[in-house]
Parts: sequence; C-alpha cells; structure tokens
Amino acid sequence: MMKEQVIITKISIKRKGERKHFQIKLPKNSKFILGVEYGGRLIEHSDSALIRTPVTDPFASPVIGSGGVDARTQLFKRNQLIGELKLQSCEKANWFFAVDVFASDANLGLADFSQGGFPVKDYTHGNKRTEEIVKVDAESTIIQGWYLDSLGKTQKADIKYEVNVYVWINVEE
Repeated sequence: MMKEQVIITKISIKRKGERKHFQIKLPKNSKFILGVEYGGRLIEHSDSALIRTPVTDPFASPVIGSGGVDARTQLFKRNQLIGELKLQSCEKANWFFAVDVFASDANLGLADFSQGGFPVKDYTHGNKRTEEIVKVDAESTIIQGWYLDSLGKTQKADIKYEVNVYVWINVEE
C-alpha cells in the first residue's frame, strides 16, 4: 500500500548573504518524491534596516504611488527576492528543483476595486497553496539542499528569518 507523507526542514538565516547547505533524510521505504513546497517567516529585524529599498517590509501589501514619474512605470512593482533554493538527488535526477523565493506578490491588489476597507493580503486574494509537482525516484535516502540569502544582501543588514521546505514523498507500507 502506498501512502503520502511530508518531510519538513527548517532553514534559519541570520546573516546577510548567508549560504546554507542542508540535508533532508528520506525514509528507507520511500519510493518517489512527489512535490516540493516552501514558505517562510520573518523572525527579527530592525526597522532601520528595512528603509533602504523601495519595498520596505517584505510582507506588507503594496501601495501604488503617484507623482512626477510616468504612471505606467509605477503600476507594477517588482516582487522582493528573498533567496534561492535548490534541491539535489544523488541519483540520476541530480538538481531536480530550483526556485527563486519571493516574499509575496507585490501586485496582488492591482486593479482590485473590491478593497473597500478590506486590505489585500496573500491569504485573502492569493491562490491556494499547493506543492510544485516533481516526480523523482527516491533511490537515495538523502536529498542535498542549498539556500542562498538575497534579502540581507539587498537590505544591507542582518535579517533573521526561517525558510521551511516541505518535501512530499510516496512511501510503501
């Protein structure tokens, strides 16, 4: 009988530009890696560190400004890059998952006229969170992981946060 399980790995980032190498141990009875999901949370930051770039708080909803600049350039905001995540199998698949981790969709509330006192957030107007599907044989019992911080480098400060990696596997019982 086949059953799905999830393995959760936490990556703690404390210094700007920090690079973390980590391992995710799979059970011996795992047959396939089905998907990968990721998320994160801010642990600690100083307010002075977050005023150096246009996006001040990586988890705040966007504010569309006006002024002397062309309005078309201010409609869309760039999403703030938090870091890079890569997962590697020691078997044939090698690097089977690579993604840029972003804080939130900075353009989520763009052209949404239903906001009458109800602020736009990822959990109210975002998509349902699901894993990114990968189909990799779980012949090896260890997945090598690599994470590189970009938030601290762009903010020029040490920002403490956690990235959670959820690996969905298929096990045989």
